[in-house]
Amino acid sequence: MTDRLTTFAVGHYTKFPGLNYAHPRPFRNWKDQQLSAAIGGWLVGNPPSLELATLAYEELKGRGSDLQAGMKFAGAELEPVSWLVEAGERVRSVFTPDILQQQKQGRLGANVYVILRHGYSEENGLYGAYVGSTGKSPGQRCSEHRKGIRAARGLPRYGIEPLWSLFDFINPVPRARAGREEWETRLHEALAPVIPKVTGDVAF
Repeated sequence: MTDRLTTFAVGHYTKFPGLNYAHPRPFRNWKDQQLSAAIGGWLVGNPPSLELATLAYEELKGRGSDLQAGMKFAGAELEPVSWLVEAGERVRSVFTPDILQQQKQGRLGANVYVILRHGYSEENGLYGAYVGSTGKSPGQRCSEHRKGIRAARGLPRYGIEPLWSLFDFINPVPRARAGREEWETRLHEALAPVIPKVTGDVAF
């Protein structure tokens, strides 16, 4: 990965329409050619859609059809997010439907979120994640971080995009600060064993 990541623009952070981010294989119904073409488009954006490109790449890898996709990552001088699929599996195993239904208390309306960031060494996996919570939409809060508005350290320079596959199905969480921070901490602790670098506040 090159320093050109530091020049990426602040994006318009929205979910890809119709994609079930909570599914282990969200691109299972796409054909190889569709996936390969889409990966090329996602990688040349400013900022790139590394989450979508990585999930599509992993789908092709599972089919043994990832050669062209790997070349597109190399051509864009980017790397797939190596821990993304495992992190998704971890989150789904911790935040089961029963847990989500039974353990949310009080009025809901806030959101937890995870932001992909770079700036780490190759030994540490290049990418890390920031975990936060907000009363705003995750996309809006990510935009604020990138613009330096109440931003976490490093995100204005190194932040890339929200990783919807790691939090979207958990939301909404309790609106009250204590409840919101509890779920933020739970998410942080769920991801820490999988992602080499996880930053953000923990409540306890």
